[in-house]
Amino acid sequence: MQQRVGGTEAGMAATSSVGPRRRVYFLSGFDPRGGSHYFRLFADQLRQVAGHQRLPLQLKRLSSSAPALLSRWTIAGESSSPVELVFLHWDDLARQHWPRSPWRLLLDLLPIYRWYLLGGGLQRIARWSPSVALCGLYPCLVFTLALLLVSAGAAWAVVGVLGLGGPAWAAGLAAVLVAAWGLWLGWRLAEQLGVVWLFRSIRFTHQLGQGRDQALRARVRTLAQQLCTLEAEAPAAELLLAGHSSGSFVMAMLAAELRRQPQWDGLLPRLRLLSLGQNLANLAVHAGADRFHQDLIELAAEPRPPWLDITSRAADRCFAGGDPYRSCGLPAPSGGAYPQLRLIELARGRGIRSWWQLMGCQFDLHFDYLRCADRAVVGFNWWQLLLAPRLSEVWDG
Repeated sequence: MQQRVGGTEAGMAATSSVGPRRRVYFLSGFDPRGGSHYFRLFADQLRQVAGHQRLPLQLKRLSSSAPALLSRWTIAGESSSPVELVFLHWDDLARQHWPRSPWRLLLDLLPIYRWYLLGGGLQRIARWSPSVALCGLYPCLVFTLALLLVSAGAAWAVVGVLGLGGPAWAAGLAAVLVAAWGLWLGWRLAEQLGVVWLFRSIRFTHQLGQGRDQALRARVRTLAQQLCTLEAEAPAAELLLAGHSSGSFVMAMLAAELRRQPQWDGLLPRLRLLSLGQNLANLAVHAGADRFHQDLIELAAEPRPPWLDITSRAADRCFAGGDPYRSCGLPAPSGGAYPQLRLIELARGRGIRSWWQLMGCQFDLHFDYLRCADRAVVGFNWWQLLLAPRLSEVWDG
């Protein structure tokens, strides 16, 4: 029997068998922090929204017999028929693919960048988004620069000791100490800039795209079954399946899996899809991603759920304004543009005025899709979407 990933708290609100007017299923990106982190993030943002609108809104956990991989939260005080947020867990898989050893990551860096630079990955991604292609190079560039600086520092230490008349063993020891200090400093800086996190994500996507890891595919099937169970027990009037960052390709996989379920006909009229900062092509570019290609093809077949794709040119980790089907090397869906593409402005709220400022905050900027309460995001508001009387108003707005 699976254990609940999200945890519970005393004093949680009781679960009603009557479904909410809207249930939002949320898939985070490749993030080991899990449901508790996102509960705090969303609760803090909702408090700010409540303060701006002078409404008694708060996020509460729901105690329930809901399936193990679904953490349910409700926006209390919003209306007599509340909005429910459901965090879909795959964060435990991220933790399983989260090596902390620098040496383990360095060993994986060489084959991944051999494929990226010599196997065509860089060229195929750059065709659709030069910024994403460059972003994929960051870990390799940072490692190469750190190696050059450490080597130069070690050589300087050797020359300095020998120049002062010191013995060879002292020069060697000085070189080792300088190199160790330089590597430690470079690792800390790379972690602070989000480069190490980025490479862990690249590493996971590479393994998934090479067909070497089936755990996510199995998780998607389980999530589809548990989502259908919840909707059978307490159906919501509106359903939104949202994926952020790498959660966007998990969202597409899950939507395709839902289509294969016997309950699909009952879900389709109520379901909408939302991708925030999507990077579908980072997975689709791999030769072993045939099943993901098939997911996207099945998802585009008529009748299909409305899909809104939100990206920003300020964020270099997404395919901004790019058609996911074209960037994934697939034929355009019949019956008009799909998904609906919308470009938004993320950088304005941070007062960014230079390219260097923009590059220095890319990690934080990537989460601003979800932090619209305290950021001036132009063109989209996550909380306006969640609290809107009808989802169609946001789609058409």
